[in-house]
Amino acid sequence: MSGFISIQDHKIYYEIVGEENLPVYLYLHGGPGTGSYDFMLLQAKRLSPFMRIIAIDQSGVLRSDIINDEDHFTFQQLIDDCEFIREYFELKEWGLIAHSFGGYLAAHYQLQHPDKITQIIFECPTFDLGSSSRSLLLGAANEYKRLGKYRDADECLRAAEIKDSAALWSVFTDLTNNLGEHRDNLYVHGENKQFFNEIVRNSGIPNEQWGRSGTHQRKLFQEGKVFESVLERLESIQCPMFLIKGKYDWVASEDQISVFSNGQMNRKVSILNHSGHFPRFEEPDLYADVIREFVCPAEQN
Repeated sequence: MSGFISIQDHKIYYEIVGEENLPVYLYLHGGPGTGSYDFMLLQAKRLSPFMRIIAIDQSGVLRSDIINDEDHFTFQQLIDDCEFIREYFELKEWGLIAHSFGGYLAAHYQLQHPDKITQIIFECPTFDLGSSSRSLLLGAANEYKRLGKYRDADECLRAAEIKDSAALWSVFTDLTNNLGEHRDNLYVHGENKQFFNEIVRNSGIPNEQWGRSGTHQRKLFQEGKVFESVLERLESIQCPMFLIKGKYDWVASEDQISVFSNGQMNRKVSILNHSGHFPRFEEPDLYADVIREFVCPAEQN
């Protein structure tokens, strides 16, 4: 089932899989601005036997209404949209599945509405864009060294010393774009580096809609809220949390994983050994299996 939800002056695209009697989870995509299409394509059939998933394209993204340059749009709107959608479907509470930047959004959503969130499943999340950018620059330095471009590698290492998260992100974007086709090595471990582009080409969704993410992302970065770390606030989240990390993922950096774990009983980490930033694609069956173990622990006994 799919459709649109009208929220004030904009419409949000949603898609639902799974039976009504199953525990409900909202899927929050990353990017910012990627959309939920690839997640549902890769995991809907695997996850829907034991959970009901409501996936959305966030405001201004993909199949949701476009954001224009003159429109007001903030990070808080993303959180408010989530709450509106929960109330729209008359749900007392739900869990969250969140990828990459979606993890940052999920943490803030739970901190604002702790009684509405039952569990959070993170896939290769960022809780601190500065830390993720620094880690990605180290990965880029490795790529440049592998290519014999040692001057570029040194530039990445110097840039990684920048303290300001917004400046660090900007420099990271410039330096990694220079990697060209090798940039995908930072995100995909296996041979099919172009899997997402293939999904886009075969989706049947117009290119104009795939390109909508630019304004969404630009406005979030201009506002600046997304550059504030949420790492130190994770200790305030009491609901069960499960973090899935691809062994070769640079986004979910080691320092963020360390802070997330921190000996807390309500937190679990699973490392998938043959994945980068997209375990749901590179190890799809194992990805679904570890989520099922977390969501349905009684079945494992």
